[in-house]
Amino acid sequence: MELLVDFILVGGILMTLVINILLIKKKNKELPHILLAIFFLLLLFVSLRFYAEHHKIRWLYHITFVPEDTIVWFIGPLLMLYIKSLFLESKQLINRNIFHFVPFLLYLFFISIPVLASLIKGNYVFGYLKLLSNHSYLIVIVRGILLICYLVYCQYLFKTYLELVKTNYSSLTNHDFLWIKRLLVGSLLVISIDILSEFYELTFGYQSWNVGYITVIAMITLIAYLGYHGVNQAKILLPNFLLNDDEVQSADSNKPKSGSNISFSDSELHHFEEKLNTILKDKKPYLEEDLTLNKLANMIGTTDKKLSTFLNQHLKTTFYDLINKKRVEAVKEKLQSNGFDNYTLLGIAYESGFRSKTSFNRIFKKETGVSPSQYRKRFK
Repeated sequence: MELLVDFILVGGILMTLVINILLIKKKNKELPHILLAIFFLLLLFVSLRFYAEHHKIRWLYHITFVPEDTIVWFIGPLLMLYIKSLFLESKQLINRNIFHFVPFLLYLFFISIPVLASLIKGNYVFGYLKLLSNHSYLIVIVRGILLICYLVYCQYLFKTYLELVKTNYSSLTNHDFLWIKRLLVGSLLVISIDILSEFYELTFGYQSWNVGYITVIAMITLIAYLGYHGVNQAKILLPNFLLNDDEVQSADSNKPKSGSNISFSDSELHHFEEKLNTILKDKKPYLEEDLTLNKLANMIGTTDKKLSTFLNQHLKTTFYDLINKKRVEAVKEKLQSNGFDNYTLLGIAYESGFRSKTSFNRIFKKETGVSPSQYRKRFK
């Protein structure tokens, strides 16, 4: 058992080091990469802290005590800032969200650092620390609730931003959003294990083995599963008109978003729809893999704000859904044509504007109710 724990700890330390090196050495680093590097650096301190405790290395235990002790207070706001940094302009983003780190700073200066000083000195440096020690379960409850609230809020933010992305981009292939979902779910799972293990020790007393090792094993598993993919996670900016002072609007594509103050007369609506249909029919811009709302708006001779409002409020759809519906129609035409008999399904998908097999299969089945291969068989 000792050897297994040692192997897991060393493995976690090495993996976290490699990920941090990749993030630090990455060219053209952006704020999301810096925040992710801080995230994995904190996880490195956690692994080192348990390694020091496992091998009774006193000096290493003291060095890693404060980062490991405060991580639960820090990681919630950090992940929230990371999610925002993927979608929003980095300028002033930290300044606008610095207040979220106030609980961490209070805990750092009034509890964590004094507790470390007490450990080194051998007795409590402040009287209130002894009182807090006798009611440590209150701290566990407060920090646990705070972190869970942040992780739930991160899930909400991510879901809402993702819906807004679909109003501006026609393809999401370059952005590993599944990775972010798993990061948030995995973090929630790890902290849940940590809270349960701490309550176990508070209820049944400290065991001959450190219950916290369960949390570390879960954390290292998360690092191994997700770590590398975060290095290449790209930033995807949302147009300013979709946001209001850095806060998200409604995620429901059928509800008006920013720009809902724009109104169209009946004749304007007819002209706008006619022009949009003409562009889609004659120029077929949806065949372009990287088509964005702004590019289509320029073709029509309007602004992305007006086009977004028109699609959301009058056509009751999003830019993402409109373009991919047109791409599905293009695929269906090619599957019914003899001219594409020698093409593979993936080849036809690429010819129609799709960028990946996964998104093609998912969107095609959503629009038609059958898979591309099933649809093709109907016309053979």
